[in-house]
Amino acid sequence: MRTVRAIPCLLLAALAGAVGSCSDSSGPNGVPPGDLNVVHVAPTSALLFNAVDSFYAKRGEDREVRIYFQDGAGAAGEEYLRLRIDAPTLVALPDGTPILSGDSVLVHVRVVDPAQMLFELEPTGLKFNPLVPAQLKIHYDHAMGDLNDDGSVDGKDAAIEGTLAIWRQEKPGDPFVRLGSVLAEDLDEAEAELTGFSRYALAY
Repeated sequence: MRTVRAIPCLLLAALAGAVGSCSDSSGPNGVPPGDLNVVHVAPTSALLFNAVDSFYAKRGEDREVRIYFQDGAGAAGEEYLRLRIDAPTLVALPDGTPILSGDSVLVHVRVVDPAQMLFELEPTGLKFNPLVPAQLKIHYDHAMGDLNDDGSVDGKDAAIEGTLAIWRQEKPGDPFVRLGSVLAEDLDEAEAELTGFSRYALAY
């Protein structure tokens, strides 16, 4: 599923062929962590291949990093998360120093809890081009259809799927704010554009 920039969210979903929804901000105060339902990875899911990874994002080049589940041999298997930073995305370091063409920044991605679809992206405070933000894609097929984690896959999970979105938490303990997200239910994936780094969760 491709992201089409500078197009309203609902139109973006239509162009992407997503059978799902786009979501707006949850409001200025967000949602307390205890009131948000973060999607869980099923206990029967494969283990993670790389729960922590990093790469050098470079001004002037398209670069990305991916988190994978293990395959049957313990190697990289199905994709779990993809973070893409395009050539013009990087603007300034957290201290405000401009990032010039050819400059690189070491970016870290960490799965906070292997049982939850909760991720930490660093360095926080990195400034992005608002016209060409970073792109985060999360695959939720390893929830095995049990989105409410009640031990069964039924109509409740189908109803929940249409409300899934990527949420941002500035730092642990802070409220979560829902991001405009493109949901592709046929592919079991959600995608959002990021204007900075912090914690991100797939949740409802």
